[in-house]
Amino acid sequence: MVYIERDIEKEVEKWLDSREIIAIRGPRQSGKTTFILRMKEILKNKGVKEERIHYISFEDDLVRLRFEEGVKEFVEFYLTSDKKHYFLLDEVQYIKDVGKKLKLVFDSFDNTKLIITGSSSFDLTSLGSYLVGRIIFFNLQPFSFSEFLKTKDKRFENLYKKLNLNLEREDITIKKTVFLDELNKLLHEYLTFGSYPRIVLEKDFGMKKELLKNLFITYIEKDIVAMYGIKYREKVVKLLKAIASISGSVVNYEILSTHSGLKYHEVRDILPLLEDSFVISIVKPFYKNLMNELRKNPKIYYVDYGMRNYMLENFENISFDKLYENFIHNELKRKYQIKYWRTTAKTEVDFIIEYKKDIIPIEIKVKPKITRSFRSFIQHYKPTKAFIMGLNDFDKKNINNCNVFILPFVYQI
Repeated sequence: MVYIERDIEKEVEKWLDSREIIAIRGPRQSGKTTFILRMKEILKNKGVKEERIHYISFEDDLVRLRFEEGVKEFVEFYLTSDKKHYFLLDEVQYIKDVGKKLKLVFDSFDNTKLIITGSSSFDLTSLGSYLVGRIIFFNLQPFSFSEFLKTKDKRFENLYKKLNLNLEREDITIKKTVFLDELNKLLHEYLTFGSYPRIVLEKDFGMKKELLKNLFITYIEKDIVAMYGIKYREKVVKLLKAIASISGSVVNYEILSTHSGLKYHEVRDILPLLEDSFVISIVKPFYKNLMNELRKNPKIYYVDYGMRNYMLENFENISFDKLYENFIHNELKRKYQIKYWRTTAKTEVDFIIEYKKDIIPIEIKVKPKITRSFRSFIQHYKPTKAFIMGLNDFDKKNINNCNVFILPFVYQI
């Protein structure tokens, strides 16, 4: 299978010669094994002999037990010279007391470089207490839209990069593209079947659906049952279905509790764990008063669109409105911290990003219009720029000395 270069590759490559442990975390089947094997090829191209690069998967229980029972002996077995050896450790979340063991390796051997992967942010975050100052994390999510376009046609990826706006500039210039219809068509495919690499690369639509089904079953059986036990299996599935139906809306814990059969406090406890396992993303409200922010309910989005559509059992008659909003959220989150704005009077703006000293509101409207809520935010917070994202429209307006740019979803902020 052809390797698709990932967005984080160049940044990870910068750390290959450093002492720090490189940790790649992300959901199941987001391409972590493929990515870590790519690091092996990059190391070989840098002149590292293959006998000093060791790929080890801890999905193999025998290998895992050997490592757990004798960490130092396990590592020493591979050290055939005093030169630096690279250990590519895949799926380290299966290792018992993984933080302690990796710290022992790091502190005991100066000639080792560890590159690790794990399928759960929840598991890997626990490493921090043992490896402070010794580890750097990178998230490998399912394909971004840019990575998706690489699988279709390199020319569309190049075009998409040119549609990246530079927020550094005070006067942003919006360049129209004659290929907008083609990009929107590709966006619809991306939002229908999602962004997991194996599913994107599969050309048969029927097979895509079957792969999504298998991915979900694997997640439920391996992650959900492992985290919560078999008795919560059905309730968590119902919770995921309920989240899919309200994706992009402000969370009502009572409704989620009713639909899932989980208790109110269980829903509140489980949602952050679902985020840690890269299924959902939680967006908190924007408030200047921190106490108000802590009291307000968040909004939820799915990390993968195909998984969301699978939960709704709908691939044919999709309403893209909420998916457009989910798409902009996912793309923004790769670069910024995102919040949403809503007042007690239910005045709302979809997304707020803080860029340097500016607070930038972003509204998602298939048919763009400047709403009373949007004007209210601009008047209150006085941003210098704001965006309304739509399907085909281009425009620029000025409201209270704020430049409001109206542009298609396929433009990058």
